[in-house]
Formats: sequence, structure tokens, C-alpha cells
Amino acid sequence: MELWMAAGILFVLSVFVFVYSFTQKQEKELAYKELEEFSLTVTRSMYDLNKRVKALEAELGIESLEYDLPQRVTQLNSDNIITMFTKGYPTEAISQQLNVASASVQEIIDAYIEEGIRA
Repeated sequence: MELWMAAGILFVLSVFVFVYSFTQKQEKELAYKELEEFSLTVTRSMYDLNKRVKALEAELGIESLEYDLPQRVTQLNSDNIITMFTKGYPTEAISQQLNVASASVQEIIDAYIEEGIRA
């Protein structure tokens, strides 16, 4: 009798742990989705702000110093460039949307293609 009781308690405990493991996975997936949405929101905000700054510069007749400054391509931008490239966006469109020099975009795409060929 005691053996059945112990088996029952262990069974109930295992069901509880099993259900708990599923809730933890869902919380992690939810966190990843929230992070992705936040990243997209920030990217869109940056794009909108850059458009507003360019419009204000054009309205005020100020020349943009954008091409005189060295442009760094962050890992996030690099990932976005590769994603947009694989979805079929042209290099110029990627450059304009992410506010990255066309040459930098082309270098990242070339490196991506070269890495894919080597693999």
C-alpha cells in the first residue's frame, strides 16, 4: 500500500514539473517576441527620426554631414541588411531605409554571399 502511495505522489509531482516546464518555455518565447518587437520599434523610430531630420535640413537649407562622417555598421544593422537582402530588397532601398552607405551595404552582402559559398 505504501508503495502505491509513493508512486502516486511521484506521479503527481512529475505531472506538476511537466506542466511547469511548458510554462517556462512559453515565457521565454514571449520574452523573445517582445524583444524582437522592441527592436523593430526602435529601428522604425530611428528611420522616422532620420527622415524628419533630413526634411528639416532640406527646409532650412542645411547640408547634411552624413557622408563626411565614417559610418559604422552595427551587428543589428548587419543582421537587418542580410534579412532585407534575403527578402529581395535592392541594395539602394536597404541603404536608404537603414541609413547606411550603399558601399557598406554591398560589403556586408558580399561577405554574406562569400560565407555562404564557403559553407
